[in-house]
Amino acid sequence: QLSNLVNHIFEHFNFIDDHESTIEANPGTLDRDKLISIRSAGINRISIGFQSFNNDELTFLGRIHTGSEAEEAVRLARDSGFENIGIDLIYGIPGQDIKSWKRTLEKAVSLKPDHISAYELTVEEGTQLHQKINNPSFRLPLDKGRKDMLNEELIIEMYEYTIKYLMSAGYLHYEISNFALPGSFSRHNLNCWDRGDYYAAGTGAHSFVNDTRSYNTSDLDKYLRLVSEEKSPVEHSEVITHEKAISEAIFLGLRKTAGINIDAFSRRYNMNLPVLYDKEIHELQEAGLVVTNVPVGRQAGSECSHETNIRLTQKGLLLSNEVFVRFI
Repeated sequence: QLSNLVNHIFEHFNFIDDHESTIEANPGTLDRDKLISIRSAGINRISIGFQSFNNDELTFLGRIHTGSEAEEAVRLARDSGFENIGIDLIYGIPGQDIKSWKRTLEKAVSLKPDHISAYELTVEEGTQLHQKINNPSFRLPLDKGRKDMLNEELIIEMYEYTIKYLMSAGYLHYEISNFALPGSFSRHNLNCWDRGDYYAAGTGAHSFVNDTRSYNTSDLDKYLRLVSEEKSPVEHSEVITHEKAISEAIFLGLRKTAGINIDAFSRRYNMNLPVLYDKEIHELQEAGLVVTNVPVGRQAGSECSHETNIRLTQKGLLLSNEVFVRFI
């Protein structure tokens, strides 16, 4: 069925010769036949949700695979013809220590993936993990008790070590949580951070087209009925105002370690970024959270060269949400 779907897409849409088409996968559900079928259908990039190589951490997260199965998934993908392989990792798992995280990173690098995403664990309210952690009888993995569950200093240490270690292994740190070998940046991710259009197909899928965000119904029966009746499955849509578009463009653009090109930004949104946010930029610079490669705003008037970028500092990467909120 998956192959039929992919083939249908390639039959009805035109793609550039060096297109990037990605599929996300769980190590616990992959096998050689499935991977060969996916690759043969035209999918040329795979992103595998490892999360960890520590079995205790994987069990805590409710994952169905083991660390050894995660390793095998990369080998299977490569043997099946995938030349662009990404893996996702999570740090800040309750009970995780720096030694365990270092071992996960070392194992990940030894597999030589083209792309590594390393995310701090976010526990969403209403999820099973949230309920587990907030249960009075909850105890952390490895008998570490409750006290280390939200150790901010440890999380910072993990993040800083991640940057240092992956960059020393040849990976480029191109976004807050993303690292890639040269030439392997995720095009889809970059498109999202640059507020490019993307189209949705399927239940619950999200679109962003012509400054309008929308998502489809997540009810499968309803989706099939609407599509069969040639009706739109969109459940909600929102036209993004110019003011909101500017705010989005700033906090999405600052997620990239290269930051925002001020001249290109100002031309796209028909406004002068250093003038509109002069106070915010100056205060963030004073706090050591953002930096520009040449002076802007009150430092040098309103003119910027084509090479002027504003980006987060190392401290700003750690406190990115405090920066983003200033532009919302």
